[in-house]
Amino acid sequence: MPRAQQLLILAVLLVLPACATKPTVVTPKVVTQTVTKYVAVPAELTAACPIEQPKLRTVAEAVRVAAARRESLEQCNRQLDQIRSLGQ
Repeated sequence: MPRAQQLLILAVLLVLPACATKPTVVTPKVVTQTVTKYVAVPAELTAACPIEQPKLRTVAEAVRVAAARRESLEQCNRQLDQIRSLGQ
């Protein structure tokens, strides 16, 4: 191989590394992912609330039935509150 060709190859080999770019370092990022977790609802919280029916057609019976229905509704609301608190 002629001397001039060897010098040309040597010059090219010495210059090529200068063209190389410095690799960029990518730092990892923390990724937060929310996962929904479903919980089982106990059977006693899904039990039907009783609906009181009048047995007589009197004012006193109407008052008694209204009070019983209110208590039943309040019990159902307590059950719903307990169900809502399961996921917290």
